[in-house]
Amino acid sequence: MLINVQFLRFAAAMLVVFYHTSSHVRDAGVDQGALFAVSQALGFAGVDVFFVISGFIMAYTTGSAAGWQASWTFARRRVARIYSGYWSFFLFAWVLFAWVNPDFLATTNLARSALLWPANHLLIGVSWTLICEMFFYLLYTLLMLCAEVERKLLLKLLLGFIIAWSVYSQFFRHAFDPGHLEYISLAEYYTLSPYLAEFLAGAIVAGWLRQDTGKHGWTWLVSGCLLFLLAGWINNNLFAGEIEQGYYVFYRVAAFGTPSLLILIGLVRLEQAGMRTPARFSILVGGASYAIYLSHTLLLTTSQHFGFNTFAGSLAAPLAQILFFALAALILAYSVMHYQFLERPLHGWFKRALRIC
Repeated sequence: MLINVQFLRFAAAMLVVFYHTSSHVRDAGVDQGALFAVSQALGFAGVDVFFVISGFIMAYTTGSAAGWQASWTFARRRVARIYSGYWSFFLFAWVLFAWVNPDFLATTNLARSALLWPANHLLIGVSWTLICEMFFYLLYTLLMLCAEVERKLLLKLLLGFIIAWSVYSQFFRHAFDPGHLEYISLAEYYTLSPYLAEFLAGAIVAGWLRQDTGKHGWTWLVSGCLLFLLAGWINNNLFAGEIEQGYYVFYRVAAFGTPSLLILIGLVRLEQAGMRTPARFSILVGGASYAIYLSHTLLLTTSQHFGFNTFAGSLAAPLAQILFFALAALILAYSVMHYQFLERPLHGWFKRALRIC
């Protein structure tokens, strides 16, 4: 287990938490302050970090495994991991929206949401990323039927194709323009998305890092962090803070996917050199990152329903910011407990049901 990558999973999840929390701070009518302003500019890109990590982990952990049996085992492991962590939050969301927003619940496609099948109206908004994950899992399952050498070549060819298709879609088809994006089919949206480049790049880098334990970890890491901050500046100043919208997906992947990859390389290089984040903490919060990601919008909605935003909005801006920071910390604490006492036992049950060792 790569300890630093576990810490990066946690950091990516908390970026998304602070991003959505920053919207609640703004909606409460108080000044966001530096932390939440920065979160508003780049926190959503925790998703891009997740996509790069997912591709990396799949390739790094499977190594040279190939063939029908390895492919089938990989697929079952991914199914067990995704659904064991997701369905408890799906039920939570169902009950929550039946209580606080029945009209929203009536517009969602519950069956597709439960199965993580592409749909226009999902019960848990952030679960669109899980649909992207599921597609890449399927793709990688098929790639595992090939020998490792062939798989590495196919990954590079697929990355080249997705980049070329994304450039064509952006500059020649204008597929992501307003009025055009809305008519892209769900099949194309998920299977030919620029986001796929982040998964593929992560998987390609895994093969390289498994064989080459070079140096310069700090150079990779610092460069990635600086470029990540630059991407936030680009978002605010060139895209009016709206680069996370689907209309700008090409630019988002270019701006945030690249530094996400560099940060990952830097952290892996540092671990290969013997420099790790605190192991017990990283393993715990990294394991809880899935629960952090799925729980936070639901818990923010619940707190808002109970008047938290209204109360915070009645306070001075610094105190309100502290309260929202404390709320993010409570989301983290809940997610860690959820992971330990519910998600892990459910995952174990799923693995036994699917006969996974």
